[in-house]
Amino acid sequence: MKENQKLKVVIVDDEPRSHQHLASLFDKGDLEVELLGSALCVKDGVKLIGASQPDLVFLDIEMPDGTGFDLLQQIEEYNFKVIFITGHNKYAMTAIKFGAIDYLLKPIDEKELAKAIQEAKKQRQFNLPLNISQEQLAILVETLERFNQQKLPSRLAIATQEGIHYKQVKDVIRLEAQQSYTEFSFANDKRIIASSNLGEFVEQFENYSDFMKVHRSHLVNLNFVKTFVKTEGGHLVMIDDSEVKVSRLYKEELLERLSKL
Repeated sequence: MKENQKLKVVIVDDEPRSHQHLASLFDKGDLEVELLGSALCVKDGVKLIGASQPDLVFLDIEMPDGTGFDLLQQIEEYNFKVIFITGHNKYAMTAIKFGAIDYLLKPIDEKELAKAIQEAKKQRQFNLPLNISQEQLAILVETLERFNQQKLPSRLAIATQEGIHYKQVKDVIRLEAQQSYTEFSFANDKRIIASSNLGEFVEQFENYSDFMKVHRSHLVNLNFVKTFVKTEGGHLVMIDDSEVKVSRLYKEELLERLSKL
């Protein structure tokens, strides 16, 4: 496909005003997209996508006849990028983040929309896969199912510049901020540089009692703490012998949580 070819877009959302808002942003921003059509429910969305073969689908999560996740499960083969458009549904947002899938919060911001569309164009330009992998979709569904069972997700997808990595949450030793990126360290000595900043992961892991932010640059899995060293302000020695600074702000809570493990 040519770099300057317009992206073919569809919207699947049960709120007509959301369709109107998005369409107006497409025109206003001169984003070089072609809106092929809109659907207000899962059933019609599946039909529209099958008939139009879009490059990009803006997909709502909660609709009268199901969810955006249900829609994706009903499509056997596809090669389009999905950007979820959603309100502040905490469980759905967590599922999206654990699946490392793009999203925009309502009301959609013009600059954030332009950024998301440019990213989709870049993926197409370099012939990168636009579609969500089956593994990502499985993590989405599993995450929601576990929430319904009052359990936390056991797997997560980590987006990097090279692609998507799928990991067990229990194997994460620590996360360290690397400017606008985040370095993951795992129990098998593997390291991955994620494309998101540490703040996003701190929010993502906030419900896990085994994970704690101990410094502005560090989030650790308390199960992998080997030693707390009190000298020089205090630091942790992790199971992989890495050393992690501990901020005074978190020291008291850290010691209390370690004592309960």
